[in-house]
Amino acid sequence: MIDNLKGIMFDMDGTVLDSEGLFDDAQLLLLKDYGVSSNKDQLKEFKGMSYKHFYPRFIKKFQIIGDIDSIRLRLRTYLYDIMEKKLKFIDGFEDFFTSNILGTNIKVALVTNTTRLSYEKIQSCINIDDYFNFVITVNEAKEPKPSPEPYLQAMESLSLSENETIIIEDSRTGLISAVKSNAHVIGITTSLSVSQIKQIDQKILIADSYNDISNYLKGFNY
Repeated sequence: MIDNLKGIMFDMDGTVLDSEGLFDDAQLLLLKDYGVSSNKDQLKEFKGMSYKHFYPRFIKKFQIIGDIDSIRLRLRTYLYDIMEKKLKFIDGFEDFFTSNILGTNIKVALVTNTTRLSYEKIQSCINIDDYFNFVITVNEAKEPKPSPEPYLQAMESLSLSENETIIIEDSRTGLISAVKSNAHVIGITTSLSVSQIKQIDQKILIADSYNDISNYLKGFNY
């Protein structure tokens, strides 16, 4: 139990933004260009990864011939085109923010394995800066998730201790990072099942929606 909640930190893709499926769509278009037939089930292992981990593993799995820079550019082009048409917030996030954070003294951070360039593209598509004025992307992190460093950096920057902080995450990579930071962790089931989240750490609180997260917050002092 948190006696004095002072900070809430959010992952972005799959936690704040309904974007994981868009990245899947971009990957499938890229694979089609290289003559590879795949499906979204084969892409699950890549969720939450930073580009540093994603591209070598993706290229090896699907035996793509080409240099990483050109493959990154092609995938980014597909992704940005899809985001312009389909990017939206996860159901309930905006109401949750308005009801539980707006007008309080809670410090808020967005901590993502996405690059700063992609974050800026996202901001041009959707008003994410209205909710987060403190953001750490993979470019500012000393190490990407699943290292706890991005969350530890955010806590240090906002003068928060682990025991005063809740982290909301959805992917295996992000949840491992959050747990290692020793903050309180809520896993939202947008990417993983309850059993998959519990396999990461039994102490993770499970939320099927932002309504569930709101109910958890009722037990905290802030």
